[in-house]
Amino acid sequence: MRLLVAVAFGSLLISPMSGTDIERAQSLSRARESERQQFHRRYVIDLPHPVVTQIEVTTEFRRLVLIAEEHVLRGDFMFTRSLRAAEAALAPTRGLITIRAQLRFNPLNTFIEPPPYAIAVGTPATAQLEAVVTQAAPQFSVPFKSKDGRTLSSLIGATLEATLPAARMGQSARTIAVTLDGREIAQTTVDFARLE
Repeated sequence: MRLLVAVAFGSLLISPMSGTDIERAQSLSRARESERQQFHRRYVIDLPHPVVTQIEVTTEFRRLVLIAEEHVLRGDFMFTRSLRAAEAALAPTRGLITIRAQLRFNPLNTFIEPPPYAIAVGTPATAQLEAVVTQAAPQFSVPFKSKDGRTLSSLIGATLEATLPAARMGQSARTIAVTLDGREIAQTTVDFARLE
């Protein structure tokens, strides 16, 4: 299943971010809700797939917007005006891109833990998929009581996450796929030359 994403972004992938880029990200975090939603929507790709429902990209610029939004929600507006605080918050993830995939499992599944799904990235020259280190966080249903009185919950999904150097993605369109045992399950194409 293939879905091409061609989204018009304001500028090219920014790495490393300048002081002006940081101020622009901080300013965006103080913008109206509709403007912020419109910005974030560009990085989230919904897939018409029964298991892989969404793929999301977090660039360094978007990560700072998300961090600053959290500070605004807590009432810490000073963070959105401090270049030094923003640089300190970004330090652990400088130059990194995070790719997340949201999985939804059939409610009648018998999984105890998520199957070995992984994120893979297409190489620009060969279009061949290359597996990347992927973390999986299981998602469970609300606990419920069984007929014999035990408290149970079922595995209803998982979030896959891979963090890669921005330089590895480059300024090119890349296939982002979810695989199971090395077999492609779903994919989309993200043009990293259009991300900020």
